[in-house]
Amino acid sequence: MSERCKDIRKLLQNRVLHFIREHHLLSRDEKLLVGVSGGPDSVCLLYILVQIMDELGIQLHVAHLNHQLRGAESDADARYVAELSARLGVPVAIDRRDVAAYQKQQRCSLEEAAREVRYSFFAEVAKDIGANPAAVGHTADDHIETVLMHLVRGAGTRGLRGLQPSTLWKSTNNKTCLMVIRPLLSVTREETEAYCHAQQVTPRSDSSNLSLSLLRNRIRQELLPLLKSYNPNISRTLLRTAHIAADDIAFLEEQSSLLWSEIAQEEDEAIILDSEKMAALHPALKRHLLREALERLSGNPRDIEACHIEGTLAA
Repeated sequence: MSERCKDIRKLLQNRVLHFIREHHLLSRDEKLLVGVSGGPDSVCLLYILVQIMDELGIQLHVAHLNHQLRGAESDADARYVAELSARLGVPVAIDRRDVAAYQKQQRCSLEEAAREVRYSFFAEVAKDIGANPAAVGHTADDHIETVLMHLVRGAGTRGLRGLQPSTLWKSTNNKTCLMVIRPLLSVTREETEAYCHAQQVTPRSDSSNLSLSLLRNRIRQELLPLLKSYNPNISRTLLRTAHIAADDIAFLEEQSSLLWSEIAQEEDEAIILDSEKMAALHPALKRHLLREALERLSGNPRDIEACHIEGTLAA
């Protein structure tokens, strides 16, 4: 292997190690579940974690779900992940679920259905093997695309944060939860591909990433290139916006937690907010406290959009 390839690998490994420590994503002696699809991002994640697992003092276990959406291609992905895990000496759990049937039942988007079914599977495996948390291969590019998706759909400041280094995922019925971490969030998709090349490994290619029927793909292939024609540094600009939004939300969360006991009264399945005290607050705090109340009642923040908050405040 050339010195340049070794440098690429070492550089990325050190960056991911620093990111994990900076955001306190893992503790020593933990067993970490790693979601691996077979694509460049998740393969890069697995290889890096194998390289730094001793330094972190953790154990790894791979999980792969066959979504049964691409026929033989999906089956080949599962075989690839099984062989890759065996080659790296990492135990693996592989299963298949009917995502299309779940989408029809829940009447949601295909992307939402795939995420719900996949994370439910990860949560099951994590529970079975005693792992916590689960790592996924989301990159800075996914982060940027998520910010734009939220913006297009009409999200508030919270949505502009995009993806976070760690998130507590909850199933739609609130019966299952899983801590999800994203060690590659400061790494670009181009860098994961370069790492795989330096590692002399050929990841799988997902043909569904080319389909313009999915909003994320249209943002990736159409909207982002258009925005770059207006601002060549649009990716950096969106990342900065997400960082600022995350800081603002963190401050609001801190302030609302101090006010909660003074303003909110929880009774059985109801939360009563003191209207006089709410009226005296800054609109930003009003929004945040109202969202907190709605989230506690619904148990699922994904069901609450900015329009719901604004509509309730205007009532």
